[in-house]
Amino acid sequence: MSLKVKFPIGVKLVVIITALFFLSLGLITLLVALFVSADVESTARANNINIDKMSALMTEDKLSLIKSNSMVLLENISMVTAGSEGLDPSTVTRMKNLFFSQNPDIAVIVNRGQAEIIDQSFTNIVNDRFFLSNALSASMLDEFIESNFQVLNRSLIGETIVINAAPFFNGIPLLAMSFPMQGFSSLLVLFSSESITDSFGTGANSTFIVNYFGDILVHPNQELVRSAQNLLQNPFISECIANPNTALEKRFKDETGHGYFGASQRLSLANIIVVSFISTDTVFEGINLTTRRNIYGSLGVWFLAVMFIWFFSKSISRPLEKLKAAAEQIEAGYYNIDLKTKSMDEAGVLTKSVQSMSHVLRNFEVFTNKQLARLAREGKLTMGGAARDATIFFSDIRSFTAMSEKLSPAEVVKFLNDYMDCMVSCVILTGGVIDKFIGDAIMAHWGALKSSGNAKADAVCGIRTALMMRASLYCFNRSRDGVQNPIIKIGCGLNSGRVVAGQIGSDERVVFTVIGEAVSFADRTETFNKPFGTEILITEHTWRLVKEDIIAEEMGRVTEGGKGVKIFAVINIKDGPEADSLLEDLKKIPKTDPALCKKCVGPGGPHNIDELRALLGIPKPDLSNLNLDEEEKKYSVAS
Repeated sequence: MSLKVKFPIGVKLVVIITALFFLSLGLITLLVALFVSADVESTARANNINIDKMSALMTEDKLSLIKSNSMVLLENISMVTAGSEGLDPSTVTRMKNLFFSQNPDIAVIVNRGQAEIIDQSFTNIVNDRFFLSNALSASMLDEFIESNFQVLNRSLIGETIVINAAPFFNGIPLLAMSFPMQGFSSLLVLFSSESITDSFGTGANSTFIVNYFGDILVHPNQELVRSAQNLLQNPFISECIANPNTALEKRFKDETGHGYFGASQRLSLANIIVVSFISTDTVFEGINLTTRRNIYGSLGVWFLAVMFIWFFSKSISRPLEKLKAAAEQIEAGYYNIDLKTKSMDEAGVLTKSVQSMSHVLRNFEVFTNKQLARLAREGKLTMGGAARDATIFFSDIRSFTAMSEKLSPAEVVKFLNDYMDCMVSCVILTGGVIDKFIGDAIMAHWGALKSSGNAKADAVCGIRTALMMRASLYCFNRSRDGVQNPIIKIGCGLNSGRVVAGQIGSDERVVFTVIGEAVSFADRTETFNKPFGTEILITEHTWRLVKEDIIAEEMGRVTEGGKGVKIFAVINIKDGPEADSLLEDLKKIPKTDPALCKKCVGPGGPHNIDELRALLGIPKPDLSNLNLDEEEKKYSVAS
């Protein structure tokens, strides 16, 4: 049974290294997040607050300066006009020009709430250069005042108002500040917001100004100013406007879900709010970048470590895979394995042990039987016996004693090994079990240890074996001629019947065999070949099982236990699938020639006893003077 490796060593090592790697990387990342990130966040928030405070201070100074300068100009003009009759208008003009040269970012000053200060021509003090350079007109001012009339009038009751005027002046970044004057009057000053924007500077922090309507007054992105964007939908801005506190600082997410640190400072001058934002992504960008670099570097180290571990594991897993394959071969009954190793570690020692074990098992199989070895390996071979219907086979070499006397012991052994190599292959191919070797004799059986399906199939397998032995021996003898290589003739006997099959022996030595009258009669049947002048004899018991598949001739009747039993000589197998299959199997036998085999079995083989004797060189016996062994009283030949 082939077992699948579910968790290879290489995978286990990679999983362990990966787990350790990600555990350590996770701990490092967690420590960075807990300590370094906290410090960076604290620094970023403090810096954001400081930037917002500085921006608010500069904005308030700028607005206060614009307010005071504008009021000083009006007071100076008022004093000059009040103390001099018939004042030359050029004097006021020079004062105006001097003022705008010193305050070029102021576009116009409008005195609202009184008919005039000096006369009607000085109600609106316009920076002509600013208007001309930016292609502005007085009609734009009128439209602005008319559109924001109600809001601007709030300064008449003591409130300072700052609104965005850019949409009314061709997108020029102008702010309108309206603040109360003495009496029921107010002063409206339009001035460029660029000077305020420039003072905010640039960087990671985004600083801007909104009024209490949520309108953007000053922003680094001038498009937002020109389009008069409102930020009331921003949760932090709406909280700043609603919160009565002067300052506010918190971490929040905007309406899109993006995270920020926000700080705000409310100005006392105009009730406007200076806001400073910095993205959390920007704050933690350095840490995230360092973390990513560490992760990428660590992944590179992890990859190299995994590659090293993977290839290192191969030095362990490959020998183990070979051992696994060898174990599967051994489990399947294939012991001719070749494991080579040069390593002297545990895997190398284990490999050499498995190689040695395979040799031992191979010897065990050779000295017993493959089927017996398999059953013993699977734990299915137990002590005891059972009755079986089996076909028993005996074969013997004719005149072996005379031949062996002419050979040396080594030559006898080589002669027998060459002979047995062919004969045993015939038995194994048909699923037979070699019970034992008795000198030059072979005992085998079918159906006792493992059946081919039924008694007839077992008997057919026995007949096929005998016919294969005939063809194989015929080919074997073609290369033999002489004293050292004598021609071999054999006799085969088969009988079918009930036997007792099982293991016989002790705890020290056990053999599997079959015993009973059917075994003895098979052995005796083989001895009849010589007097009958035949090669393969079967009893009537076997003939009844296979008579439809073979060509056989009755040779006589023998008494077995007081009963007459016919003896048949097997001539050939009948033409058909069995014959074709037999010829195919003969190609698997060592040292066989398919062309010569066809002379022995199949359509080209003998069809009667005379043709068989002629083929094998067996002289026709004189059956009239046949005298069986008188020592065996149990058997006699009946005419």
